[in-house]
Amino acid sequence: MTINEIAERRGPFAVVYMDASHDTEDAAQQLELRRRSIHARLHEAGASEQMLALFDRAIAEGPPGRGRAGRVLIIDDTAVHVDELLPEPPGQEVVRVSPLPYLLPILRHHEAVIPHVVAVVDRTGCDLKAVDEHGEITERVIDEDPYPVHKPRGGAWSHRSIQQRVEDTTRHTIDELAGEVAAEADHVHAEVIVVAGEVAARSALHRSLPEHGADVVEVEAGARAPGSDPGELADAVHDVVAARSRHDRAAVLDTLTAEIARPDGLAVAGLSATAEALRTARVDRLLIDPDRLGDRTVLVGDDRAQVSVDLDAPVGWTGDTADHRTCRADEALPVAALLTGAEVTVTSGLPSEDGVAALVRYR
Repeated sequence: MTINEIAERRGPFAVVYMDASHDTEDAAQQLELRRRSIHARLHEAGASEQMLALFDRAIAEGPPGRGRAGRVLIIDDTAVHVDELLPEPPGQEVVRVSPLPYLLPILRHHEAVIPHVVAVVDRTGCDLKAVDEHGEITERVIDEDPYPVHKPRGGAWSHRSIQQRVEDTTRHTIDELAGEVAAEADHVHAEVIVVAGEVAARSALHRSLPEHGADVVEVEAGARAPGSDPGELADAVHDVVAARSRHDRAAVLDTLTAEIARPDGLAVAGLSATAEALRTARVDRLLIDPDRLGDRTVLVGDDRAQVSVDLDAPVGWTGDTADHRTCRADEALPVAALLTGAEVTVTSGLPSEDGVAALVRYR
């Protein structure tokens, strides 16, 4: 189930954001202790018996994390709708039962997933891995080895002819691989192509890739040869993708700052102004700093896209204004944004004391 589909569901929801690390000898025992503690907190918060049973089953049947890891679960009375391992445990454990789902942890995780392609190449082929915007991974091996590619020794004319044939074949192979890599990048809408492998082959592949589209980054780690360390390549790819994620987030903040500075700029800052923009379906991208927003609340109508800080003068409010409830803003605002087709960015550094701002479609 997608995040948007979860936002469309009616609650209540149990949300757990927990440490799922498995890096000590007593990790299984520690996980069981956390399960018991969280079960008790969910019960105290009003979780139904169905929710509690689904949570216990998910912990019992789900795979443990590897090393340090976090885990987020979103559950209602019918199913576990989200159960994902995260790269890091949370700074603070979150256990909630609410009428709206708390989506910020999973939104933050998904936002860090940059669509990308990894190509580990040599003169005969390529190990290709593609990651789409949902984090789904596809892998395949492309081997292009119709002729020998080892250059002959010696200077005889026949040898020079064979050498030229080898170079032509290698060039053709690289061009063919570049086409495959570019097609895979287009398929997943990749923002970055990471190229690893033999130095000459990866440089040739880089030159053969189209100049438009995804950024191409060569890394030193990684090889097709047996015995190469996949961990080094994974770390290098992680660094490239993380850098791109930071770049994208910085670009959004720069746009927000520039738009707020303009008298007629397409941005608003502050909880009240952002809630009004959400209520009138004008938000293109919601930006939230959870630490600064804290436990502030808003009023939410039966149409959960209708949010307001002050119901006395609800500009754009539709439906019965008496039919509303008080909800946490960090739950209500992302749901309202997703229901109106807006994107959500979880970030710090916002020009807003209460940690909320938005880029809007029109004033």
